[in-house]
Amino acid sequence: MRVWYEFKRLLGKPLNIILIILLPVVLTIASIIFFNGFGVTSIKLGVYNLDNSPLSKFTIKLVMSFFKGGTLTYVDGDYSRFLQNGELNAVMVIPENFTDALYKGEKVNIDFIPSPVDLQLSVGIYNVLNSVFNDLSGSPFFNPQVLRYLFVSNETPAPSFVPKTKNFKTDFGYLFSPAILFLSVIFIILSIGVLTVVNDRDLGLISIFKVNNEKWHVYGLNKFLALFLLGLFVSIAVYIAGYFLGIKIELSIFLPLSIVGIVFHASLALIMSCLSQNRAISNIFGVSLSMFFFFTSGSITPVTTLPKFMFKLSSFTPAYRLTYAIRNYQLNGVSIKSDFLYLLYLSIATFIVMLLLIRKEFSKK
Repeated sequence: MRVWYEFKRLLGKPLNIILIILLPVVLTIASIIFFNGFGVTSIKLGVYNLDNSPLSKFTIKLVMSFFKGGTLTYVDGDYSRFLQNGELNAVMVIPENFTDALYKGEKVNIDFIPSPVDLQLSVGIYNVLNSVFNDLSGSPFFNPQVLRYLFVSNETPAPSFVPKTKNFKTDFGYLFSPAILFLSVIFIILSIGVLTVVNDRDLGLISIFKVNNEKWHVYGLNKFLALFLLGLFVSIAVYIAGYFLGIKIELSIFLPLSIVGIVFHASLALIMSCLSQNRAISNIFGVSLSMFFFFTSGSITPVTTLPKFMFKLSSFTPAYRLTYAIRNYQLNGVSIKSDFLYLLYLSIATFIVMLLLIRKEFSKK
């Protein structure tokens, strides 16, 4: 009987019924769409060919044979913008001395330039090409005299891919670490923050505060500052732990991004708490937002494989901009200023909305 009673309580509100029915459907569809990136076979690789000889064209055809057709694009010297906006996952640059070096039996380097968007795909491309070229070293594939004999000695080395960016590493920990530094803080703030106002309402504390003439803005600022300090503490703890594990990002870069990220997500958590009718709904808000920010951060699932409108939506989320700003700085030394300003303006707007909802909460009879 007690089980039946608890079950009826779960179905007691129409909104809960809607959430119970729709939430699994929404999460299932979202997972199918987002995790589609794990099975991606079509990559977008650009080629900047400075040699344009038969041997360089042969090398390009060899590269194309290892990936799905139609994914390789010839680019000119203005390829950076395609990497920055995710139109290309990587660019390889064949140097002018490519043919001459092969004829002389010299090692020749093919520059490899990754994209800060969906960096995991860049890593995958690099690992495949680097492995293939290493395996072909000493074979006839890169010997200009291949028609004269079948196999050659190791004196005719295959070209090697050399990452053009100074901080390009292919281990998963380095790839995922920028997102972890921010996502762990986001999850904690959202999971705790969404319960703060709704708990006070359910316990009757807000009514007591109003009777005692506590100001709404004082209440709101206290709630916000508590979450902000929690987020700051977690950020510093994660940063220190990451530093000792080899994840070394300048504090002057990490801290400003972390602060605006904390301001936004603390404000958002309080907004969701004010809008929640009960704790169950606030918990659903917290879990749903955490999953949404995880998927759209580009940390694991490639966001460029999403439909265009969803990729566009993802690019506006703070989780994506935080990860993108760190990666772009690490790979290319690009300033975080534009991403920081975007996050700052968004955080201020969210903070103002949060205060307005707190004020509305205190004005309720």
